[in-house]
Amino acid sequence: MKKNLSLILMTALVFLGTAQLSFAQFSAGVGYLNSQPSGLMDTYIQKAAHGAYIEGLFTLPNTRLSIGLNLSFSGYGFEKRNDRYLFDNGYEGEVDVEISNNFGHSNLFLQYDLAPEGFAQPYVLLGVGLSKFWTDLEILDPREEFTSDCPKPVESAVLLKDRTTHFMLGAGLRFDLSRPIKSLSKDYLLFDIRVSYLGGGDVSYMNVDEPQLSGPSTVNIKGENVVVDFVSEAQPDIIHEYHAGKSYGSPMQLVSIQAGFTVKFSNR
Repeated sequence: MKKNLSLILMTALVFLGTAQLSFAQFSAGVGYLNSQPSGLMDTYIQKAAHGAYIEGLFTLPNTRLSIGLNLSFSGYGFEKRNDRYLFDNGYEGEVDVEISNNFGHSNLFLQYDLAPEGFAQPYVLLGVGLSKFWTDLEILDPREEFTSDCPKPVESAVLLKDRTTHFMLGAGLRFDLSRPIKSLSKDYLLFDIRVSYLGGGDVSYMNVDEPQLSGPSTVNIKGENVVVDFVSEAQPDIIHEYHAGKSYGSPMQLVSIQAGFTVKFSNR
């Protein structure tokens, strides 16, 4: 049911936007994104994710309503380890193992400006989107750091990836920077800060850190071991197993704060 409602809302937004784009005012934004897991997800990912976003908005003529698309990328965990590895030429030596946990969002939303004029311009928004979680593993030969500016990984793998649809609710405040910076045109460059809640379906993800509970709980925090197999050409009959971490699952729940700059191109 939730997926069907999301598809209906996305279709309506696309139709409405397509009909009005040629008459709309365009603006674009970019900035920093901080996402804090909440609910059950906060049990398994116990720290904020840091990333960046980019978005575009079309304001419908003679209205306070805009249709927007927001794309973002965030990382919530990185670990670098030293381990032993058997190379294809038979040499066994130390390598750097890098594991990174990431997620990205694609959001289609409607934004309503509560007060589109003045120094401070508040707004609210409602949207739907798609979230993707994935974990990358790379094995690097430290010797190549001395011979190459961009060393090629000895091995690389996507350990886990999953996705889910979500809804988004948010509110924000824009500040017209032409007030403190007189050389700017009115309502051309704005500082934008926004708080959003994203709630989605069940999703699987990894964490490089073992979750820690501060007190008694019925939540299972053991997770499932994630092991990746590598085979060397020097010893094709021997499979090397590498324990990369543990995976967990929960409904996606994130509280995001984004701060950046928005340019309204028609007001230049």
